[in-house]
Amino acid sequence: MTRPLYIFDLDGTLADISHRLHCIQQPKKDGDSFFAAGADEAPIEAGIRTLQALRDGGAEVWIWSGRSDQVRGETERWLRMHEVRPGHLPRWFRLRAPEALLMRKAGDHQPDHTLKLGWLAGLDPPERNRLTAVFEDRARVVEMYRQYGVACFQVAEGNF
Repeated sequence: MTRPLYIFDLDGTLADISHRLHCIQQPKKDGDSFFAAGADEAPIEAGIRTLQALRDGGAEVWIWSGRSDQVRGETERWLRMHEVRPGHLPRWFRLRAPEALLMRKAGDHQPDHTLKLGWLAGLDPPERNRLTAVFEDRARVVEMYRQYGVACFQVAEGNF
C-alpha cells in the first residue's frame, strides 16, 4: 500500500498568527513585518496534534508555507520546539527545498493560492496520487485546492 501524503499550511493552521494579522490587513500590506514576527507564535495545538497523529500513524507530512524563506532558520527552530517534524521530500523535489518544508522565496510576492498552485502543479503523478488531503486556513487557498480535486480541511475562517 502506498504511504498517504498530507500537506499542512503553517501560519494559521499550526501557528497562531492573530497577533500579527494587522500587518497584512491594512491597505498597504507589510509582508516583511508579518513574516519577521513569526518566531514567537503560539502553537495551534489541534493542528499540531493532528499532524503528529497522521505522521505517527505512518503517513508522510509536508508543510507548505507562504512564509518567506528569509525566516527559514527561525521557522525551523519553531517547528522543532513544537515537535513538528515534517517528512522528507522526494529527491526530485529537493531542488526546491532540502526537506518537506517549502517556503516562499525571498522577494516573491505572489498570492498564496498562486504560489501553492505552482507547488501542486509541480508534483509528479505518483506524489499527486498519494496526496490524501491538505489542512489550510485561507479561504482562497482552500478553494484553489478543491478546484483541483484535492480534499482540503479548512481549519479557520481565513478571509484575509
